Amino acid sequence: MIKVFLALVATASPALAELSMTAPVAGTVCTGGQACAVTWNDNRQGPSLAQQGNCTIALYTGGAQQQTFLQPIAYPQSVNVSEIQSISFVVDPAIGENSDQYFIRFSSLTLANPTSPTNPYLSFSAKFTLSGMTGTFNSTVRNQIASASATPSSTAGGSTSQTSTGTVTRASSSSTTSRASNGTNNAAFPRAVIGTSTGSAGVLVAGAAFVVGVVSLF
Repeated sequence: MIKVFLALVATASPALAELSMTAPVAGTVCTGGQACAVTWNDNRQGPSLAQQGNCTIALYTGGAQQQTFLQPIAYPQSVNVSEIQSISFVVDPAIGENSDQYFIRFSSLTLANPTSPTNPYLSFSAKFTLSGMTGTFNSTVRNQIASASATPSSTAGGSTSQTSTGTVTRASSSSTTSRASNGTNNAAFPRAVIGTSTGSAGVLVAGAAFVVGVVSLF
């Protein structure tokens, strides 16, 4: 069943969109079972990447006020977004269906929401498409998508920060997808490759532990 996972999310505040997503953006198509790149930079329009610091990163669907956690990318571990600007993860095809309603969410562990200090500062990619998917959205997720009056995606910048509270649910294998696999418990898709902006070194995230070493990126 779907259960409440976290109460964090918000209405959009583009003025604070300092973490600018360069991939994925609107129009991006990633494929289930294949690598999907996530890249970002500092657009210098709000708090710096250094201020945002360590962030968890995950794949979500839903709207601005209600969202569903689908797959961890750097979670519950984190990456320092000022030191690293690229990460690649393999999309678990069973976490959802073919749709253009997916997005990446960054949640800062070091910077608080300026209008709600008990909550973290959040940044989002634009909504993008996943194809080659084998899962099925349940009614809760479909309602989140259908009822969204606003989304966590921006226009040209590809990034929007969120500054008030809302509801986040977490997908379970029995409801949001047609077979077991929200990415957290599926051993085939728990890992992400994290690298510097030059792609020369990084960290392999596997399950609950970091394995540090030189890896080949992109």
